[in-house]
Amino acid sequence: MDFSFIHIGTLHAVLLGFFTIATTILALLTLSNSLRLRNVLQTWKGGKLGGYPLFSSLFLGFLFFMTMVIWNAELTRYNTAMYSYIWVGMNWFVASHMMMKRYITDHGIVKNINDPSQTISWHEIVDYAERNEEKDYRFTFIYHSGEIRSRRKDAIKLELNVPREEVDEFRNILRKKLDRRFNPTVVIPDNIEQIIKKQSN
Repeated sequence: MDFSFIHIGTLHAVLLGFFTIATTILALLTLSNSLRLRNVLQTWKGGKLGGYPLFSSLFLGFLFFMTMVIWNAELTRYNTAMYSYIWVGMNWFVASHMMMKRYITDHGIVKNINDPSQTISWHEIVDYAERNEEKDYRFTFIYHSGEIRSRRKDAIKLELNVPREEVDEFRNILRKKLDRRFNPTVVIPDNIEQIIKKQSN
């Protein structure tokens, strides 16, 4: 099979066009979902690079570096491709950043902004505990989803890292939403799995 330079160039253009469109749709969808959230009580960044997504940030930084190299070398024939890559990188960064943010709403905890069905309602949480980590606080929530509750009594565990500067406000929300129903476990015990099984019975 003859894979000439023209064929490879065409394939590259098609793939680049596909990813340009796909990442644009993903970024717009994610941004739209974040704007449609109602009664947001608190939010914070959840990425691993100073609160920003690691891989998309590194990819975007690499693209800007390559753009400077191309400009300095006056390789103008690559400008269109580089602009497309930068657009892909920016869309990836925006989508990743919005998806990694933590949203606490009046309704519950949003696990995935692009999948509303993964929101954990406050009334589904049956217990929670917190632990002081080195960099932040880790809250462990034990809950029953509506779907699982109708079939069996298995408990689900959600771990949520809360930055130190956000923890006081987050605790205030938990007091209003949860503490009137039960007393929280302040320190996560070593037998957390046994607690989950107990909640399942």
